[in-house]
Amino acid sequence: MILLESTGSWASLTGRMHPLLVHLPIGILILALLFVLISKLPRWQSLRAAIPFTLFLAFAAAAFSCITGYLLSQDGGYEERTLDTHFYLGIAVAVISGIWWVAYRLLKKSPKIELVLALVMLALISITGHYGGTLTHGDNYLEAAMPAALSGFSKKAVAAGTSNYKDIGDALLYEDLVQPVLNNRCISCHSQQKLKGGLQLETLALMRKGGENGPVLKDSMPEESELYKRIILPENDEHRMPPKGKPSLSPAETELLHWWIACGGPAGKKVKDLPKNPRISAVLAAMQPSKPVDQLVTVPEKTVGAAPEAAIAALTSKGLKVLPVAENSNYLSVTAFTAQTFNDQDAALLLPLKEQLIWLDLSGTAVTDQVFGIIGQLKKLTKLTLKGTAIKGKELKSLNQCAGLMYLNLVQTAAGAADIISLKNNKQLEQLYVGQTGIPAKDLQELQKQLELVKIDTGGYRLAQLPGDTVEYHKVANN
Repeated sequence: MILLESTGSWASLTGRMHPLLVHLPIGILILALLFVLISKLPRWQSLRAAIPFTLFLAFAAAAFSCITGYLLSQDGGYEERTLDTHFYLGIAVAVISGIWWVAYRLLKKSPKIELVLALVMLALISITGHYGGTLTHGDNYLEAAMPAALSGFSKKAVAAGTSNYKDIGDALLYEDLVQPVLNNRCISCHSQQKLKGGLQLETLALMRKGGENGPVLKDSMPEESELYKRIILPENDEHRMPPKGKPSLSPAETELLHWWIACGGPAGKKVKDLPKNPRISAVLAAMQPSKPVDQLVTVPEKTVGAAPEAAIAALTSKGLKVLPVAENSNYLSVTAFTAQTFNDQDAALLLPLKEQLIWLDLSGTAVTDQVFGIIGQLKKLTKLTLKGTAIKGKELKSLNQCAGLMYLNLVQTAAGAADIISLKNNKQLEQLYVGQTGIPAKDLQELQKQLELVKIDTGGYRLAQLPGDTVEYHKVANN
């Protein structure tokens, strides 16, 4: 039988009671504050008799809390500056509570001193508690939970919520994607403030240095790296990270960390420059900063002059609707809902509006592939809809001249996957609709692989049948 030597002690056990006991003086002091305030009302003056005893209990609890806090600090693993600040503030709480108790007994008729001590105590409790939370949860534990309405007041919250890339391919794998995951999930226990296991994960250099058990990274070998091995352990395993009770990494975050280590744990490398497998491609596609359709087609910030009235009139005479995209804007939207006879020759009427036209909908018109020779010249287009037209997609590559095109609808057309792939050079394209085009599933997979950063909608949605969908209602005759 193997006997394990115990490393515990009464001092260590007493110290670890600090998180439990530290709330006791806080609660008692707040109770004393309430007694002081409401006892000034005639109805509650009888509470003043309980204030001295309450203050004594608060002083005793605060003093004992300081002792347990000191014993806990001897275990190590905390950043010294923050620890010292929290420790001395805790002593100040105990001292001020003792002074308040003595002052209350000696100066019962001095409300000004009583009020000053109460305010000082409230401030000390708040600041001491904040530094205690910083030691336990990290220095951004408040900022990380701030709602949008408050995040503007915190530089840290703002920095954590901003990305340095608009295209996931241009993101730096470690700096933009991996490091934020570590900051959100791991830094609270592995930083200067709380050095659990002697391990810091704030920088790549510290990560490679490792902790008490050595390096946590083995380049190109995720399954052999402690950083990855521990996050995939069962939840009840004592070595699992983050430990039970703290938010775990999501499947996407886990896959991202695995990919980064498999790539050699690089720094300064862009996503587009690294090899990818289908799983990480799916994860990256979901991380692409995308915008809803109504934001995709927003008006460009650059102003433009008014379109020629004669050109607008010519399109209107063909049955097209020409409208400004926003109030006080010269950018235009052209739709052909009531112009089914609009054809390739008529499309030349669009050219005088090439500086103003950003949304174009030719759904159901008589245009063919020849129209792309015209549309390719409308370089300000951000949204193009060709639903239900006779195009076959042979000239789709002309749309690469529309550098700002973000939305393309090819539903109910004969466009093929091979022709659509020619749009991969269009860097702004974000949403592509190809429902009812007849593209085989195999070709759709290749299309998504080639246009990995584009959200491709294939349509074919079916709502699940609910039990209520088959319920029949009958009118019951009154007896």
